[in-house]
Amino acid sequence: MTCREMLAGLPRSLGLAIAMLALALLAPAAARAAASPWVGNRQASVRLITAEEATGSGGAVDGGLEIRLAPGWHIYWRTPGAAGLPPAITWQGSRNLKGAPISWPAPLRIALDGLQSYGYEGTVVLPIALRLAQPGAPLHLRATVDYMVCRNICVPRHAVLGLALPSGIALPGPEAALIAAARSRVPGDLARLGLTLVRAAAVPAGARRSDLVLTLAGRTASLIAPDLFVEGLPQGAPGPPHLMAGDEPGRAILVLRGIEAPATVLAGRLLKFTLTDGPDRAATFAARPVPAAAIAGAALLPFGVLALAFLGGLILNVMPCVLPVLALKIMAVAGLAGAERRVARLELLTTAGGVLAGFAVLAAALIALKAAGAAVGWGIQFQQPWFLAAMTMVMVLFAADLWGWVTIAAPRSVAAVAVRGHHRSRRLSAFLAGAFATLLATSCSVPFVGTAVGFALARGPAQILAILFAMGLGLAAPYLLGAAAPGLVTLLPRPGQWMVRLARLFGVFLLGTAFWLLLVLLRAAGWIAAGSVAGLAVLLLGLLFWRHRLASHHPALRRLSSAAASLALIGAIVVPGIAAAPPSPPAAAGTAWRPFTRAALAGGLADGKVVLVDVTAAWCLVCQVNAATVLDRAPVAEALAAPGVVLLRADWTRPDPAITRYLQSFGRYGVPLDVVYGPAIPAGIVLPDLVTSGEVLRALQSAAGARRAAER
Repeated sequence: MTCREMLAGLPRSLGLAIAMLALALLAPAAARAAASPWVGNRQASVRLITAEEATGSGGAVDGGLEIRLAPGWHIYWRTPGAAGLPPAITWQGSRNLKGAPISWPAPLRIALDGLQSYGYEGTVVLPIALRLAQPGAPLHLRATVDYMVCRNICVPRHAVLGLALPSGIALPGPEAALIAAARSRVPGDLARLGLTLVRAAAVPAGARRSDLVLTLAGRTASLIAPDLFVEGLPQGAPGPPHLMAGDEPGRAILVLRGIEAPATVLAGRLLKFTLTDGPDRAATFAARPVPAAAIAGAALLPFGVLALAFLGGLILNVMPCVLPVLALKIMAVAGLAGAERRVARLELLTTAGGVLAGFAVLAAALIALKAAGAAVGWGIQFQQPWFLAAMTMVMVLFAADLWGWVTIAAPRSVAAVAVRGHHRSRRLSAFLAGAFATLLATSCSVPFVGTAVGFALARGPAQILAILFAMGLGLAAPYLLGAAAPGLVTLLPRPGQWMVRLARLFGVFLLGTAFWLLLVLLRAAGWIAAGSVAGLAVLLLGLLFWRHRLASHHPALRRLSSAAASLALIGAIVVPGIAAAPPSPPAAAGTAWRPFTRAALAGGLADGKVVLVDVTAAWCLVCQVNAATVLDRAPVAEALAAPGVVLLRADWTRPDPAITRYLQSFGRYGVPLDVVYGPAIPAGIVLPDLVTSGEVLRALQSAAGARRAAER
């Protein structure tokens, strides 16, 4: 019996039902209307998808635009940031479509050539609510999609997509999970993160720039690695936010620095914020920033920053580049031994006043340079080979001075009162000693100083003055301690032969500092420049010794040796400018460091790898300590050698605008800076100035969290 004969023997309605069921079962899966074909190429392709295979009886259908991108390419969010255009969809030619609002998942931060943009990488689904004009009727979609896909260049794309949904029961389609996952990444409100907004403020950071300061409170959740995207700014896009402890328990402060608009323009302007804290935590909220005057000072200038500045100034007392200052301090204090308490207290206070006055002058200079638009930073003078050469020769001169081979007029006049007990202009000499200490101490880069100075330089004149004053107090602390307890000074032995032996020892230390400066010069300007300066330094030392021992009774020879020494000094400063070679990249034992570029960073992230960016300089002692004790030693070196880790080293030994912009994107004005990126935290985790093995390993694990979870 044939199929037709069998169906003929059945009731008409039952036969029709069986026929329809057979057609449904025999229809190929591709005929299901849950997705349109892909349109595009290997760089980027798009398609329409729906969560249901029929329109059902409701008034809307869950849909989405799925975009598939090749590694290294990206598209833009609804607010693209500093550059770019978001995807645009027109629905002309669609039938039974009343509206199609798009929901935007939380974006990623994409930094390229100093520009901050917001977008997506890899594969992304933009959820779309397809509202029906006639619920239950079939839906025919015709979408014209225009979007921009970018890597190093941007390429406009155009696609026409079609998709038809029949009427019927809205059974879930194969793409339902994709759309549900995309909707889960659409930011909710702050309560979703367990947070509330306490206040938003616009803080002046110059004549034409400002900072946005957001204070958040929460009991059930805390921020780990937040990123913040702002919509509604007049122009530009700020870098990642800086997370700070609030002025009360349970509060956190997010600071967006370098907004390209005056604070008066931002105050009262309605801004929309999207806060992310990892791949699955996001919230959107709106606020009108209030003027900075409406915020308590503790929120803008936390006590912890002042404490860091004080501690940094205190550490400056014992840094190698401050050995001349340390020598003057010890010799001056020793010279006061046996003096009356009142005399000792007045001179120590006067010297501390000189230190603070020196920092006041430094603050005024930084404020003026910043107002003029010049690049400012801590330790940038070490980027100049002529400065390194000059400091090397100064160290040699100081060593010869302490050994009695030469008399340096300014430093000797400062120390003469304390060493020999002269009474003429004692207080003026003490004041100049403090100012001279500041002059040399500010050339050092030490722990906590970079953080405090970066915080100050990102703000207004009042904050710069306050933080540098705190740093000056740290540098002046030994003098202030002696003034508070002058009896400690009187316990020292009186000046005598022991001071001569101490001066000789300090001279050896100074030559060690000169040798370190030559090593920095070797990295900054090459071996020809460093070798020439080293030869001139040896020549200068020999001339000073000959002048002291052999030419002491021959005025003509003294004048000749003085002229030769002056020529050696001048030559050492001029030679680096003539013989300087391009700086060599820093080497690291046992690890595969590559030169830092924005493209290399973006490429590593696009490949789903963990990226460590180490911003360093040959003259940064803390950087060298971090490398020698943590980054280039087990267990960190073993973790960094893993296949999924990319190591990028930014050498700031010489001026580099790209590295400077990268530093300033984090609100930093000095080195070191170490940042760990990864699939779980694409905005990056900023490590402390002095890193530890545990901190680096935890950051690597956190940044790779999403990738490792996917691998499991």
